[in-house]
Amino acid sequence: MTAVAPALIPTLVVDDDHEVAGIHTGFLLAHGAFDVVGAAHTGTRALELADALRPRLVLLDIHLPDMTGIDVLRALRNRPGEPLDVIAITAARELDTVRAAVAGGVLHYLVKPFSAAVLNQRLDHYVAYRRDLDAQAEDGSAALDQGRIDQLLRTTAGTAAGGSPSVTATITTPKGLSAPTLDAVMLDLRSQGRGTSASDVAERLGMARVSARRYLEFLVSRGQARIVPQYGSAGRPEKFYVWTDRTGSAPGSS
Repeated sequence: MTAVAPALIPTLVVDDDHEVAGIHTGFLLAHGAFDVVGAAHTGTRALELADALRPRLVLLDIHLPDMTGIDVLRALRNRPGEPLDVIAITAARELDTVRAAVAGGVLHYLVKPFSAAVLNQRLDHYVAYRRDLDAQAEDGSAALDQGRIDQLLRTTAGTAAGGSPSVTATITTPKGLSAPTLDAVMLDLRSQGRGTSASDVAERLGMARVSARRYLEFLVSRGQARIVPQYGSAGRPEKFYVWTDRTGSAPGSS
């Protein structure tokens, strides 16, 4: 008996930049598990296509010309019918934006720039999540026990049995440092080509300066960052941290 190939996942790409939308479309098609049913470059068009095409997954940018991606996310959540899955792919890293996206139920929040490997990892996690959902639906039981619910949540986060954990899950962090915050600091530092201070990292990520410095010093100890003294007008050097990625294990690394 010939095995039936899994159905492709209908996906809508939303990004204000036509070229970036095309790149994301290429990633999805190359992955092999997705069918890109449409692309939108404004929030209004995204909502129109979501209603017309009924995708299962939306890759959503936050910075759109007519409304924010958070507004689109909330509108999608309020529409009737089967809920859509959303992965945010954006340069927006403000704490309030990230918090609103998480509250709106995004499955992943990817900060630009990132590598193809990172995006493919998140897409793999999503495919595993959909597979688990479909398997549960085939069982014919609408009710899930706590174990199955926990399993679905682990799969969404990319930590299902037999699957690859998230990048920072492979890093043993000292007591008091969290993997999600480390992930955010790594992404922020990588985006600052000439380096950045702990104060600036703290301001961008909405955290205390002393906490930002702890994470940065941890990256220095791993060889993923180096310190470059910068001299201000008073002649006192300030520590600037520069991304080096010697271990190759940070998110978004190529």
